[in-house]
Amino acid sequence: MPTIYLVRHCSATGQEPDAALTEAGERQALELRDFFQDVPVTRIISSDYRRAVASITPVATASELPIETEPNLRERTLSLEPRDDWFELLRHSFEDNSFALPGAESGQDATARILNVVG
Repeated sequence: MPTIYLVRHCSATGQEPDAALTEAGERQALELRDFFQDVPVTRIISSDYRRAVASITPVATASELPIETEPNLRERTLSLEPRDDWFELLRHSFEDNSFALPGAESGQDATARILNVVG
């Protein structure tokens, strides 16, 4: 049975799809490469967000593997509009996996979407 590693993107300049990695994020990406140095990686699938692809690029280069981008691996949308209470909403969403604001995605929905890719 294969081992699947789920990796969150490295430190980025923001949450926008085109947000770049920070200098610290660039260092983290290199540390991620070092972490996987002795791990047999056979496939890399990433969200299509810039920060996610940039985070795994050093691993892909070292492993000589292409990065398959998959929009279904994007992080979930907690709210369609900026909210001052986003941290409390996030906390609530972890306490109640079915919680979702109008037009947004619950943790349960995001899990199902992601499992369709990796499951």
